[in-house]
Amino acid sequence: ADRGNYLLCGIQLVEALLLVCGEKGLFYYGGIVEQCCHFYCDYYDLENYCNT
Repeated sequence: ADRGNYLLCGIQLVEALLLVCGEKGLFYYGGIVEQCCHFYCDYYDLENYCNT
């Protein structure tokens, strides 16, 4: 997978999380929008928003 930086908003952000998290599911909270939509996030940032 590409580990580059992404600017993700809205449905693109949700789809990226679903792709990264898979069956683990999402642990959603507001900070991800500020991080990924207003700035940038990478694959590892997205992983932080998965259920453990």
